[in-house]
Amino acid sequence: MSGIGTVMGIDRRGFTLGAAGLGLTALAGAGTAAGAARPARSVKPAPGPAVPGRPDVVVLGAGVSGLQAAWLLEQQGLRVTVLEGRTRVGGRVMTLLDEPGYPEMGFNSMAEGYGRGIDAASRAGVELQEVGARYRMGPPPGLWINGQPLTREEWARFPGNPFPAALKAVMPAELVGRLVAERTRLKDWTAWTDPAQAGLDISLHDFLREQGLSDAAIRLAYDVSPYYGTSAYDVSALMMEYNDGFVKAQFAAGPKSLAVKGGNLHLPQGMARLLKGDVILGKEVTAIEAGATGCVVTCRDGSRFEAGRVVCSLPFSTLRFVSILPGLAGAQARAVATLPYQPLSIAFITAAAPFWEEDKLAPGMWTDGLTGTVIPQRYGATPEEITGFQVQARGALANYWDRLGRDGALRMIVAGLEAMRPAARGKLVPRAYFSWSQEAFNGGDWAYFGPGHVRDFATTMSLPAGRLHFCGEHTATGARGLEGALESAERAALEVLGA
Repeated sequence: MSGIGTVMGIDRRGFTLGAAGLGLTALAGAGTAAGAARPARSVKPAPGPAVPGRPDVVVLGAGVSGLQAAWLLEQQGLRVTVLEGRTRVGGRVMTLLDEPGYPEMGFNSMAEGYGRGIDAASRAGVELQEVGARYRMGPPPGLWINGQPLTREEWARFPGNPFPAALKAVMPAELVGRLVAERTRLKDWTAWTDPAQAGLDISLHDFLREQGLSDAAIRLAYDVSPYYGTSAYDVSALMMEYNDGFVKAQFAAGPKSLAVKGGNLHLPQGMARLLKGDVILGKEVTAIEAGATGCVVTCRDGSRFEAGRVVCSLPFSTLRFVSILPGLAGAQARAVATLPYQPLSIAFITAAAPFWEEDKLAPGMWTDGLTGTVIPQRYGATPEEITGFQVQARGALANYWDRLGRDGALRMIVAGLEAMRPAARGKLVPRAYFSWSQEAFNGGDWAYFGPGHVRDFATTMSLPAGRLHFCGEHTATGARGLEGALESAERAALEVLGA
């Protein structure tokens, strides 16, 4: 879930160009120092219905994109108020600060090419540390099929292996990424939204069938644990190819993965403290009215906020339940109504003793069963120390976990792990459970495009609707993840300033 960002060379250069367009000549240098010197301001609790004064802009959402848009606009002298439905800032950046190793339930790291992200961290006064080596340390995750461990060699000979002969030794978690990387049809990943690429906007399932995979192979290699969607049927192959090109560009920038020391949540918290205007929590937006001379935002508690313009960073999974006047039309309306979001549920479990040393198996696991994917967390005093396990379910499995509820899902996960690894019995401690699909202000984790969506609305869904502007990772076309969120904030700020 790093949401690997845009290409090196486009990142920092793109950020500088955006800064020049805004007249923010100090964004990457002196502005950082000036921002850091500004005294910290506490995020305020929600006030009563009466809000004196009228800001120039109301920003909806206090995630990274909304906070960045607010900061950019303030640098140009505009008065900005940020409204957030949650009782915290951060959006999809969520750290369990009270758990061992500060496990991340959302965004977990940024690549070296995240020029905007690195700049935002510097301004926010947080320290970035390299964490990629912690995930690469130790043996690779073990493969568990039907509850039994298999080495790569055993998998290649396994009677139930449905992969083509030339790919028998490829592990299920590796296969789709490998095929997309080696056989991409997209010659220039930065042109993925060009109408000339519309013919590539087919389902990932159809693409994989063209590569010689059977339905059984696709189910195992993708549908069991889909990065996007619930199955290969509801994901655009064109989007996957764009993401592949974008990831390759990140690897060209450098191998490091960076995270905020002490937890990524400190990044949006630091960004919020840099703002001069209010960041008001607990304000769930129910209506946006964009008139000829200004906008009115209404919240569920009855409070109303007026401004010259609105910048909306709300995910479309939330925005589709907000009344917008005048209503959106055409492809933009279809995007808000239909853009899907990734089902993702995460459990955090600690171990009272290192059972992996007893059974001599890799601590990490990729399973084809109800237990999901087990990822060791190495955030102790030394990189070797395992502070806990993040257990993930994606797609249909995430929805199944959610139907069991928190306690039921945790019991099932622990029981499944103990059945597969007897050495773990009595040693596992369930600590936390979080579902992004059940999260009221997101309705899923990251947005993705289904087949046909790229050609239908990828380039039009973020266009301004009068005085209403849109940002958020889901509206970015040149980057993914945190970098995409920040990229989209630049675009929205430029739109407001140029209006």
